[in-house]
Amino acid sequence: MTEVSVYHIHKMIQDILRDPRAAAEFAQDPEDAFKRYGISVEEAALLESRTVEGMGQLGIHPNLQMKYLRLRRRQPPAGQFTPGPLDAYLDRLLEN
Repeated sequence: MTEVSVYHIHKMIQDILRDPRAAAEFAQDPEDAFKRYGISVEEAALLESRTVEGMGQLGIHPNLQMKYLRLRRRQPPAGQFTPGPLDAYLDRLLEN
C-alpha cells in the first residue's frame, strides 16, 4: 500500500462523513466513489470486506477505520442483534 493510496482512502472517508451529498452518492453506488477517488479494485474489496483486518491492511488511521466501519455497518433484521465489525473493533480495543 502506498502513501498516495492511503491518502485517497482517507480523503474519501472524510468526504463522505462531512458532505451529505457525497454520503448519499456513496450509499447509492460505492463502486463509483471508489473509481472517483482512484481506489483500486483490490483496495475496494478490502474496504467492502468491512473488517478490522482489511482496514489494517490498507493502513487506514484507526479513527477513520471506526468511522468507516460504523458508516458501512450492516444493519441486522428488525428485532435481532448480531455483532458487527464495529463491535469486534471495539472489543479488540478494550482487550489492550
